[in-house]
Amino acid sequence: MSSPQQRRRRLILLCCLCALLIPAACSAFSLPLQQRVRRGVNLDGIPMERLTAREVESRLLEIAAALEQPPRSAFIDPQRGEIAAESSGRQLDIPLTADRLLEAPANRRVLPVLITLDPEITKAHFDSIREEIGSFRTWIGGGGNRAANIILATISLNNYLLLPGEIFSFNRTTGPRTAERGYLPAPVIVGHSVVPGLGGGICQVSTTLYNSVLQAKLEVVERYLHSQPIGYVPPGMDATVADSLDFRFRNNSDHLIMIRAANPGGSVDVQIWQD
Repeated sequence: MSSPQQRRRRLILLCCLCALLIPAACSAFSLPLQQRVRRGVNLDGIPMERLTAREVESRLLEIAAALEQPPRSAFIDPQRGEIAAESSGRQLDIPLTADRLLEAPANRRVLPVLITLDPEITKAHFDSIREEIGSFRTWIGGGGNRAANIILATISLNNYLLLPGEIFSFNRTTGPRTAERGYLPAPVIVGHSVVPGLGGGICQVSTTLYNSVLQAKLEVVERYLHSQPIGYVPPGMDATVADSLDFRFRNNSDHLIMIRAANPGGSVDVQIWQD
């Protein structure tokens, strides 16, 4: 028979063991089992069985790139002059697809969950543009390379759509003035001199657009004057452009607007319409 002192020592030892073992046991029971995709489960034919939740997400990120398709806005076909209808895009819903894979019974085929992406501009937007809010016309003096450059830049503006809040850039819209893009040498104002340069004459297009923008009461963001007077608008009403100088304006209205530009009868004719 043990003495009271021995029993007290055994009791202390037992308490120490409990203090060590019970938290560990509770912690073990509180940890969930690692969830895996069940045997034979596939994603539309792609084997996914036995993958953990983290592995499923990683695999779906790879698959998403192949399934992704951006939406395409409606546009006017420059060859036919007709409106090409919009098309929706798609994107893989990774969280929902992962949940369905991890919850699927064994030997089940799971289809990817796709999100439909809507285009910004539809054919209905084009059809709704009916009100002219600004227009201006200037006359092209003579022909030759200068006229050819003006016509090329005018074509670049035609049927351009601008969403509410969007900023229009003349340089970005018309693109680089290079020989590869069809621009020709023509007189260009540089400082107080007139020298030959590729794309000479296109400032008449940016100036005509600028005056249309003023009529439409849109917000001018960036605009520069020529260094000397020009003949196709009154002094102070021009907008020159160059590689380092741009003409930009913002659609500060609540409407979708369209720029229509043409060269009827030897002119530069720019109109701004809204829905």
